[in-house]
Amino acid sequence: MIPKIDKKIVYGLGGLVALVVFWAVFLRGPGTAKPGDFTLETATVERGDVARLVTASGAVRALTTVEVGSQVSGQIVELDADFNSQVKEGDIIARIDPQTFESRVASAQADIASARASLDVQRANIKSAEASFAQSEKDYNRVKALYDQDAIAKSALEDAERSLAVAKAALDVSRAQLRSSQATLTQRQAALQSAQLDLDRTIIRSPIDGVVIERSVDVGQTVAASFSAPILFQIAQDLGDIRIDAAVVESDIGGIDAGDPATFKVDAYPNETFKGTVEQVRLASETLSNVVTYTVVIAAENRSGRLLPGMTANVEITAEKREGVLRLAESAVRFRPPSDGVTVVSDVADEDNQDRRGRRGGAGGNQADMMLAGLDIDAARKEKIQTEMQAEMEKVRASMGDAGATFDRAGMREKIQSRTDKVLRDNLSRDELAIVQKTLNERAAQRRVDLYQPVGDGTLKTVSVSIGLSDGQNVEILRGAEEGDAFVTRLTVAAADN
Repeated sequence: MIPKIDKKIVYGLGGLVALVVFWAVFLRGPGTAKPGDFTLETATVERGDVARLVTASGAVRALTTVEVGSQVSGQIVELDADFNSQVKEGDIIARIDPQTFESRVASAQADIASARASLDVQRANIKSAEASFAQSEKDYNRVKALYDQDAIAKSALEDAERSLAVAKAALDVSRAQLRSSQATLTQRQAALQSAQLDLDRTIIRSPIDGVVIERSVDVGQTVAASFSAPILFQIAQDLGDIRIDAAVVESDIGGIDAGDPATFKVDAYPNETFKGTVEQVRLASETLSNVVTYTVVIAAENRSGRLLPGMTANVEITAEKREGVLRLAESAVRFRPPSDGVTVVSDVADEDNQDRRGRRGGAGGNQADMMLAGLDIDAARKEKIQTEMQAEMEKVRASMGDAGATFDRAGMREKIQSRTDKVLRDNLSRDELAIVQKTLNERAAQRRVDLYQPVGDGTLKTVSVSIGLSDGQNVEILRGAEEGDAFVTRLTVAAADN
């Protein structure tokens, strides 16, 4: 039963609430907080490592996995390997019923015996035909000699000539039949080899050293190899050396190269981190639900054998890393002071530096020096590349003409880039081009930001700083700040006294 609340208490509480609201709205005076009454949190520039990590996931697989199939059809009569069986190259792992193939071999052997007997008959026929031809030739010579002496009639000579021609034709036929019998024997021998090969294929052997990770058949099952070889086993060559096919989205693929370090975890061992190395970045893309990904192959050791094929690995790839560089907390880059209550002044010296940089850039700083900075090439090659690049740029500028307001700046940049790439391809090797591209990518990742430095009396000074690589927590400082400089990461306005 719920106790009844006294109405006097309810009215009293309502009046108290109304009194507090009236005081807050009409009687409380303005706060005593003044402009500059705030607290600052800062971060200091220090030396350390900055790395760009790319996360992805993929399946664990063996370095080499071979699918063992059957090239002949028949019933499985014996299995000599099972799941997880260790096998060596050449080991028998299964047998198919050989009876049908044994009968084919026996039939082929009988055909060969018949062909050889026929060959012997043809050789005997040739000997008989040769004897008949020799006798006909002798008879012809005697008849011709008698005819030359007018001893016999011409009809006798003609009969002798006909008999000689018939004997020669019979000899030619016998020789042709011999060649036919030899060809038949060769054909029968080939049929025997084919039948013997099919018989040998009823014994399934392991093509590699490894472990059986999949068995798809049982004893008594019939396999049909009419159109394609049925898969009987899958054998992994070496589970001590594994690969991970990680799917990396296109926005993160830039900067990932062979040799980059990687770490990964699997759900089976959530508290353990495994190490690997990027082995290959495949060029072929895959699109799923309008998301484009590229396969990055990661090599890792698995000496303990705990990582099994098919496990899902959550991978972190260190795409880029700077060691021992100046770095600052990312929150200092994101900080922006409020529009009122804080005095912000500009760094005059920094503005002068920017003006000087702008004037140098306007004068056309040497772009080739920047591109070739990471290459160890002789002065003559460097000067040749610079000269050709300058000549190409002048050609582009001349081709654009004086377009006035319709000047296509984007088109000019595109043409200059195309001509520059051609000069580099003509003068640099593939490895040197890769170094130049890496330098350009690093330079493209650089940008200038305004940071805020406390100078006392509630005043903040803007400092223009060049930053580079960021890992989400820290950002690399390239120019504009020194080790130990402090910059604002957070500003908290003081609350009013009353």
